[in-house]
Amino acid sequence: MMALSLIDFWTREYLDGYIQAGGSKVKLVTSRDCLQTSRFLQELKRAAAQSGYATAYLDARAIAKVNVLGNIYQAAVRELDLDSLVAEYCRKVIRSLGYDPTEVPEERTFIDWTCETKGREPASLRREVKEHLEKELFRNPSINRTFATAVLQIVGGALGTAKEGKLPAEDTALLYGWMQADAVPLRDLRRFHVFSRIDRYNARLMLRSLVEFARLGGKRGLFLAVDGLEVLLARKENGRPLYSKAAREEFYESVRQLIDEIDNLHHLMIVLGFGRELMDDRQAGLESYKALWLRIQKEVRGSRLNYFSDLINLDAGLLSEPVAVQKEVS
Repeated sequence: MMALSLIDFWTREYLDGYIQAGGSKVKLVTSRDCLQTSRFLQELKRAAAQSGYATAYLDARAIAKVNVLGNIYQAAVRELDLDSLVAEYCRKVIRSLGYDPTEVPEERTFIDWTCETKGREPASLRREVKEHLEKELFRNPSINRTFATAVLQIVGGALGTAKEGKLPAEDTALLYGWMQADAVPLRDLRRFHVFSRIDRYNARLMLRSLVEFARLGGKRGLFLAVDGLEVLLARKENGRPLYSKAAREEFYESVRQLIDEIDNLHHLMIVLGFGRELMDDRQAGLESYKALWLRIQKEVRGSRLNYFSDLINLDAGLLSEPVAVQKEVS
């Protein structure tokens, strides 16, 4: 019952409030019952989808090297329906140009159909569409230039901005592969003016770009849940740690950076879920990385549950009524 009431509270205060208004937030939830944490995150994801967000639920136990932020980005973007995001953005562009997207047949590009049925001059319409895309994507300060370059060509290809018509399927697949952080050879991307991959160093910029593109396509923002982070303390069959100290600290540092840089992100909610052992293990858990622990330790104390806390113990919610000490300001 506690988890559902907390979901209702976070939906009202964050998803339909602070995040929708342009804020971003990193939350942490823990429980001794990992199934309870997983159920909570799944329910919260459903609530976010119903509120109009692009959503992704990730199981850290299924991600190779969860400590690498680029791998989390890759897993997240693969959970999203990129085709639908692109299609919805194309419809929005068509509406912005003064046309009804429902009139455009699926087998035709917007430009071909418009020139044929509305008497538009092809070169003029292609130029108008390109200028619109460049303004919304390439000149958008929230979108990385390389990300914008790739998306602009995918969208432009779907709308028919190239003289030869629709972008070939293999080229579209190549650009989608880049967006999903696949191991696409850079030599195959140079003709699209894409010269770098998505990796651990630029993943935060690409995540911000993905959120903005989702918003341009009509979503309120992005909700991302990462579950099972107690895997950072797991051991192999031979008894050796699955993650080294350096790997664990790389993940903790990524979370610390996300918390510190959250004001540079917009319309994004990230919820990290894990078993209580990640809290209790002082040698290898969260407390072992002081730079992160100092940012969340104030959230740990107290006998009553504060629903605005950035770290929530799901077990504690069954023992007391929630307390709201300070409301987020958008």
